[in-house]
Amino acid sequence: MPQFLILANDYTDGEALNRRLAVRGEHLERLRREKAKGTFIVGGAKLNAEGKMHGSMIVLQLDDEAAVQEWISQEPYITGKVWEHVEILPFRVAEV
Repeated sequence: MPQFLILANDYTDGEALNRRLAVRGEHLERLRREKAKGTFIVGGAKLNAEGKMHGSMIVLQLDDEAAVQEWISQEPYITGKVWEHVEILPFRVAEV
């Protein structure tokens, strides 16, 4: 099944981190469910020089980019106005 790299940048307004923290539990619970289904491969928070979260990186395994777009549309970091910009790239995890 195709894999995709999602690179997301958070909004930069003064409340962005608070919005992230407000929906983080919901986001992580969703990723746990997606990992159990085999959709979520790996991911985590992008950190700035001060060690504060300011974006995300996720590798998903889905049928096609349209399925990834649909998955993203239901992401709590989208519905909760955390991610401002999302990039989707075809990807393949190295089998080592």
